[in-house]
Amino acid sequence: MIKRHFLITALFLVCMPMVLWCQDYEVNFLGIPVVRVHIQQIPNEDPGLVTYEYAARTTPLFSAIYKVNNHYRVTMDTSMSRIVSYEKEISQKNFKQSFHTLYKPGKTIYSTGEERIAETNRHTMLSLLLSLTRESTPREFSTPLEIEGAYYSTRMIPREKNSNILEWEIILLPDGGSSVLASTDLFTSRLADPEAQRSVSVDISTGRIVSACFTLSPYTLTARILGDS
Repeated sequence: MIKRHFLITALFLVCMPMVLWCQDYEVNFLGIPVVRVHIQQIPNEDPGLVTYEYAARTTPLFSAIYKVNNHYRVTMDTSMSRIVSYEKEISQKNFKQSFHTLYKPGKTIYSTGEERIAETNRHTMLSLLLSLTRESTPREFSTPLEIEGAYYSTRMIPREKNSNILEWEIILLPDGGSSVLASTDLFTSRLADPEAQRSVSVDISTGRIVSACFTLSPYTLTARILGDS
C-alpha cells in the first residue's frame, strides 16, 4: 500500500508542470474583488526562451454574474524583447475560444489559418507588461504592439512613484492591420479602446509588477499584488 501511494505521488509530481516563479493579483471594480489573476513562469525546453502563463478567474461572488476562467500563455526570448508565441484558452459566460499565434522571422502565423508579413517583431500586451519588469530606468520609449492582428505603436511614459516603484502609462496609437478574429474575450476586446487609460507599476528592486490600472470612463479596474509568492 505504501509503495502504491509513493508511485501515485511520484507520477503526480512528474506530470505536474514545474513552476519557476508565480504571483497572484486581485482585480477590484468599485472596491469589490471581481477577478483573481495568477501569473507563473514554467520551464521551456529551449534555454534561450522563457514561458509565462496567466490565469484569470472571477471570484465566487462575481461568477454568479459573469463567470470567467481564461488562460493565456506567452513565450519570449530571455531578454523579453522578442515574442515567439502567444496562446489563449477562453471560457467566459457563453463564450469559448482557442487561439494561438506564432511569430516567425518576417511573418506572423495565426491559428485561424491567416499569415501576415511582419516587418518588425511586435509585443502582445501581456508580453509587454512582463518586459517592463526589466526596465529600471525612467525613460520614455516606443515599442510596436500587436493585438490579434491589429497593430499599434505604443508610447511608454514613466513616472517615478518613489525610489523603488516605477509607474508606466501605456498609450496605444493605431498602426495598421486588423483583427483576425470576429470576436474575442472581454479583456482583449477593450485593451485598445482609444478612450482607455492604462498604467502598470513595477517594483524595480524585485522586478515584479505590483499593480495595474485600466480606466474606461466612468469605470476603473485596479489589480494589486497579493503577498509575495
